[in-house]
Amino acid sequence: MKAITYCLRLLEPVLVSQAESGEENSAIGLPFIPGSALRGALVDRYLRAHPSADLAIDKQARHLFFDSAVCFLNAYPWREGARMLPRPMSWFAEKDVAGEHQGPVYDWAVDPDHPLEQPKPPSAGDFCYITDDSVVFYTPPRQVNVHISLEDPNRRGEQNKVYRYDALAEGEVLAGAIVAEDEAALQKLMLLLIPGELHLGGAHLAGYGRVKVEDVTVEPDWEEYTLGDDPGDRRIIVTLLSDAILRDANGQVNGDLDATVAAALGLPKLKHERAYQRVRLVGGFNRKWSLPLPQTFALQAGSVFVYLAGAFSPMRLRQVAGLGIGERRAEGFGRLAVNWHSQPVLQRRKSGADFLPAPALSSESKQLARDMAQRRLRLLLDRRLVGAVSDVTLKRLPESTQLSRVRNAVQQALVQGDLVPITRHLKDLKGARDQFERARVGTTPMFRWIEERVNMQDVETRLLRGDPLPEVAGQKAELTQALKVEYTGRLIDSVMKKAIKQKQRERKEVAA
Repeated sequence: MKAITYCLRLLEPVLVSQAESGEENSAIGLPFIPGSALRGALVDRYLRAHPSADLAIDKQARHLFFDSAVCFLNAYPWREGARMLPRPMSWFAEKDVAGEHQGPVYDWAVDPDHPLEQPKPPSAGDFCYITDDSVVFYTPPRQVNVHISLEDPNRRGEQNKVYRYDALAEGEVLAGAIVAEDEAALQKLMLLLIPGELHLGGAHLAGYGRVKVEDVTVEPDWEEYTLGDDPGDRRIIVTLLSDAILRDANGQVNGDLDATVAAALGLPKLKHERAYQRVRLVGGFNRKWSLPLPQTFALQAGSVFVYLAGAFSPMRLRQVAGLGIGERRAEGFGRLAVNWHSQPVLQRRKSGADFLPAPALSSESKQLARDMAQRRLRLLLDRRLVGAVSDVTLKRLPESTQLSRVRNAVQQALVQGDLVPITRHLKDLKGARDQFERARVGTTPMFRWIEERVNMQDVETRLLRGDPLPEVAGQKAELTQALKVEYTGRLIDSVMKKAIKQKQRERKEVAA
C-alpha cells in the first residue's frame, strides 16, 4: 500500500475529546491523535487554496477526503524509529507483576492453555512495539489544566464556570500515515501537509492544539505492522489496530466482526474460535457546521479474534482490508492486522530512543528563533517592571518640577543609548539635591537610589530576579547592554512618574 508517513511534534497540549469525558465541564482527550483531526486540518488548507470550492460537489475534494479512497490513519506514539500500535487485549501477565516494567507477557490468542494464577492485562502501557520476542510498552503523558470562564471579570458569581482539560502533553512525538492506492492523490496531499505547523483538536485560543509536521515521506510499499511468525496450521489471529464501526444488513451497529470479514471475503458465514474484545463509545466533530457527530459504539482497538486455520486465506484478508473495514475508514477506523503477534511469550523491556530528534535549524530559522526569544524577554521585563514599580514605597518627595527634570534626563539617555545624561543631571543639582537626599525610595535616599541604578544597571537582579532567560527552539535570549540601559532608564522614569502622581495626591489632600 502506498502511503505518506509523518511525525507530529506537539508544540502545545493537544485536546481531541473522547465521547465519554465525564462531567459536563470536563474534557478528557484521546491518548492519540485521530485521523479525523488531521483530515479536518488538511480540508481547511484545501479550502484556503480553493476558496470557491464546494466540498459537496467538488470531485477532487471528495476523492481526497470523503470517499474512503484515501485513509487518514490515527497518529500513535513514536518510539525507536517506529509507530507504536494499540496493545492487544489477548495479552496477560501475573497480577503481582502486572504493573512493573519486567516479567513476561503471555499471549492467550497464541497459547490459551498457559496457566496463570492471577491473570491480568499488563498495565505498563496502552501502546506497544514488538521486536522478535520482546515488547516495549508506552502510555503518552498527560497534561491537566484548569480554566475559568468569567462572565464578569470584576465579580465573583455563580455564572463563572470552571473547566478541566486533560490533554496529550506538550513535547510528545506521534507518528501517523495517509494511505491510498492512488499515488496521484497522495502527491496532492503532500502539498497540503508539508507546510510547517497545524492546529489540531479544540481549545486553540486557550493554548492547545499547535503541532509541527516533521519527517514527511512518501513510501511506495508501506506496511502498518510487521508480520509475525507464520502460525502454520494452528490458527489465524485478527487484531484491530483502530476502533471499528460495524453494522449488520439492517443498518444496526452490532460489532460483529465475523459477519463483516465473511462479507468482505465472500464467505457464507464465519465464526471465531475465541475472542478478546471490548466496545466503546466513539464520536467526532464536524468543523463545517461546528457540531458533534452522532455517537455510536465501536469495537475497541486492540480487540483480538482467533479463527481456526483454513477458515479463510490470511493473505486474501490483508488484500481486501488494505483500506480497512466498516464505516468512517477515511478517518482511520477499521484497521486490521492479520497474524501480527504470534509469540506465546514476550519479555518486557524499556524503550531505547524515546523521541524523534529535533531537526537542525537553518541559519534563517535560528535568527527567527533568537528574535522570538528576545521578544519574550522584553515581555517578561515589561511585566516585571510594572511589578517592581508597584512595590516601591516613596516618602518625603521632592517638588514635582525637580522630578520632571529627572524624567527629561532619562528621556535624553534613552535616545542617546547611554545613561550619561542622568549622571550629568545629578552632578548639576545644587539646592535641589537636598530634596532628593531627604526623599526615600523604600529606606534608601532617592539621590543614592538613582545613582546606584545608573552605576549598577542591575536589571538582572531587580527585574529578572535570577530567573532563566527565555529560550525558543534551543536559541536563548540575551540580556544585552542596550537592554540594561533601556530598562534601567525606564525603571527610574517610572518611579519618578509614580512620585509625581503621589505628590499631586498629597497636595489635593492638604487642600481639602
